[in-house]
Formats: sequence, structure tokens, C-alpha cells
Amino acid sequence: MVQPGTVRGEPPTVAIPTGKRARGVLDISGTKLVDRPTFLEEKLRRMQGVIDVEVNAFSSRITVEFDPSLITLDKIKASVARRNGS
Repeated sequence: MVQPGTVRGEPPTVAIPTGKRARGVLDISGTKLVDRPTFLEEKLRRMQGVIDVEVNAFSSRITVEFDPSLITLDKIKASVARRNGS
């Protein structure tokens, strides 16, 4: 179970590099963000280095494609965790 205010990644939480892109999957089940997929998607798309975001409210997962030279999966997870409190 996810503790309030936290986000856990798909095991293993390793970004898969694809050239200058990497892809990661985050599990947002048990957070307030499940009910606000559009809000979350818009906020993540504004982050420098985020290329694409897909929020699936039914599976409670976020798939994010990003440039690992500009941002890390850990920074994206931290941002999602902060958004959970807003």
C-alpha cells in the first residue's frame, strides 16, 4: 500500500533509455492524484525534459517519457509526490 504523499514506481523503477529518451512508469494508486489525471498530466508536461506523459486513471499508472540528460525519474517522482499534497 502506498503511504499518503508518496509515489512508488513499478518494480524495478529504472528508466529505460531509448537514445536521448528514457521511459518510466509510476504507480499512483492510493494517492489523491488518481482522481485528477488531467491536472497531473498538465503539470508534468511543463517540466523541462519531460517529452510525453500518459496518465491512466484506470490502472493508476503514469507513463512518462523524458530526456535523462535534463531530468531524472527520481525528480519526476518527487514532483508527483509534491503534487499529491496540493
